[in-house]
Amino acid sequence: TMRAHVAHARGMAFASRSSSARARARAPGARPPHTRPREWITSARAPRRERHSRLTSVASPETDVSDAQEGNVKRSADDLMLDAALKTSKSADEVTLEGIVLNFSPSYGFTDKMLAVGDFFKNSPTELAGRIAEVLSVIGGVYATWMYEERMGIPLEKRKRGKALRDGIAKLGPVFIKLAQTLSTRPDIIGEEAADSLMVLQDQVGPFSSAVADEIIKSELGWLGAVRECDAPAPGPKYSLYKELSAEPIAAASIGQVYEGVLHDGSKVAVKVQRPGMVRRIARDLHIIRLGFGWVEESGVNGSEDLPQIVDQVGAGIFQELDYTVEARNADEFRRSLRFLNYLFVPRHFEKMTSTKVLTQEWITGRPMKKLSLEEQKLMVQMGVECSSAQMFRTGLVHADPHEGNMLFTDDGKLALLDFGLICRVDDDQQEAMANCILNILNSQWGELIDNLRIMDMLPAEPQMWVDENGNQADYTQGGPGSWKVISDDEFRQAFKTCMDGEDDNPKVRSNFTELVLDLTKISTAYRFNLPPYMVFVIRSLTTLDFAAARTNCNMYEVAAPTAIFRALSPRTPRGKRALEEMLLEKDGGLKWNKLVALSEQANNAADAPEGDEKFDSTDAHAKEAVTRLMNELFDSSAGSALRRVALKASPSGLMPPPPLRKELVKIAQASFARSMATFSFRAFFAAAFKTARAILRNERESVVCEIYEGAERSACNAALEKRRRSIAMLLLRSKLINPTGFFSFISIAALFVWAAITGAFQGAVANVKRRLAPPTRDDTSPPLAAA
Repeated sequence: TMRAHVAHARGMAFASRSSSARARARAPGARPPHTRPREWITSARAPRRERHSRLTSVASPETDVSDAQEGNVKRSADDLMLDAALKTSKSADEVTLEGIVLNFSPSYGFTDKMLAVGDFFKNSPTELAGRIAEVLSVIGGVYATWMYEERMGIPLEKRKRGKALRDGIAKLGPVFIKLAQTLSTRPDIIGEEAADSLMVLQDQVGPFSSAVADEIIKSELGWLGAVRECDAPAPGPKYSLYKELSAEPIAAASIGQVYEGVLHDGSKVAVKVQRPGMVRRIARDLHIIRLGFGWVEESGVNGSEDLPQIVDQVGAGIFQELDYTVEARNADEFRRSLRFLNYLFVPRHFEKMTSTKVLTQEWITGRPMKKLSLEEQKLMVQMGVECSSAQMFRTGLVHADPHEGNMLFTDDGKLALLDFGLICRVDDDQQEAMANCILNILNSQWGELIDNLRIMDMLPAEPQMWVDENGNQADYTQGGPGSWKVISDDEFRQAFKTCMDGEDDNPKVRSNFTELVLDLTKISTAYRFNLPPYMVFVIRSLTTLDFAAARTNCNMYEVAAPTAIFRALSPRTPRGKRALEEMLLEKDGGLKWNKLVALSEQANNAADAPEGDEKFDSTDAHAKEAVTRLMNELFDSSAGSALRRVALKASPSGLMPPPPLRKELVKIAQASFARSMATFSFRAFFAAAFKTARAILRNERESVVCEIYEGAERSACNAALEKRRRSIAMLLLRSKLINPTGFFSFISIAALFVWAAITGAFQGAVANVKRRLAPPTRDDTSPPLAAA
């Protein structure tokens, strides 16, 4: 009987390998389910003799390893059956489907992928019909409740249909949940009441068995021993994968669940394990949704033409979430792209303990927003908004799911981001257009906003208005026959301005992004708007942050303004560079100082304490630090090349500010030196001077660009950048000083600066002396002066 079991196990393993190989050959562009390099698979699973020793050691720790390697020790039946079970854990169908879904080749688009998924499920009509019946049953129940309360005229505050909608979608699983969360930002498609109800939709799933999770970990990491050291026959990495791993998950979501663990080297980790059967379930549900939404669009029930794009964008994102190696790579890319944000923490993953369905990454000790004090919440929101602004306006790599559950406030005051499975990418033209949109909104420049929305592909080239069958303007979300009618650009711009500004006797004032979305939604019910695929997740990213910002009385526009201004002043596209020159240069080559001052004021508004707030808290300090960092980077890195080109093209006489502005600049410089001298100490002065001199002599000036290098390469990078800075500075000076007018302007500016420094330093020194001589008082609650 024992021999029969062993033979049967070997036969099953051989059959599984053969069928799996044939299935992978049939799948378009398929790859093995393991995405780890081949050399790691070999070392984890090990050659046959090494695997014998590993199995034998687990079964009998007293046995000599050398004996096992020579084949002198017989493997137990349990070990053989476990080996066979691991090899046959995936059927041929599963391997085929994973080869389709988890193939992220650029040449294999989402549409082609879904066509292959549709062909795959043609062989499972019963399964497909059963799931469709389940979905229709839930939708039918929700629809019946919705229409009953509508026809009975039940007051809004007593209606239960919003909860019925949330519960029904949560019951249907992750695809429906993520799609509903995305559609909650589109009330023009699903209606305002449904959108409001879905805003708070969350996963409502319990954990799956930890025994099943253990088997998934073993299968994915190619391990036949114990998962936890406490279950191993002996301590050490030879007998178990993790030194410690919690018996039950500490968190569970729709796609996976997380365990707390410790590696054998003492590193504390979080281990995320994917639920079994998720690839099949998500592929099947996406296929059903695409069929359903295609019918909705063709039937004309809803006037929107964005539904297929939304489904495709969400579906492509969910497919990427099914491969944890993609999430690990996304996290690494995020960390590198946002390295200039010193307050951001992105956990690193452990490559040899990570696979398609298992992710092992650094443990983060921190608190969610709901457990923070009000001041800590404000600081966390500021960090989150600034981080999202940097993603949209500078790096183009956007975290598409930054809800409160994916953000933690660490014990050392940093913002930690989690879950990088869902991202979107924004190109340079779109980044500049979005940055300019922020400035347009701050300045109520609705004409320029329309132009930038067209660059972002959110408006058609020719404005169109929805009209009913009688040719009258109508709301297409209300249903009924109608069509899009082309109108004049002037007519659309006037309607847009009226909606955004309000009536003359009732002007609008906005403080958050959601209010802007509501106004744009109101316009989009009557005029045609487009939703390019990348904007689905950008809008979701902004709206989820906006709820937190509104709670803490944080104005998202003002917090995002410095980064938006930075992007507007550091264009990368030819159009952006031309726009910058037109904005800052007169036709005769003079600088438009009023524009520079306006931009500076908008940037500094984000760093000012709220009106009437006498307390200088950490949020003010963070805002000032953010503005200073951006301005330093703008003038001291390649990002400022376009601005330096403007200075090079400016006429020498145009560099001299006009008299009224000159006076204000002197006052600002005096105040800055006064603040510095008010807190002056010789010890700090000599320490800073010594540090600066040593950095200059040794070429130790650090640049964010060079942080990716180490040792000699990093020093060489810093030295090359320093040499480049000096060359650029000398070029600018020579181009202006060679002209007599330019030389006079330079001497005048230098004299003004020296005068401001002397007078400001004197005022600060006097204040410092008075402060030291004044007797201490307990009632003195005046805020300390901030360093310049």
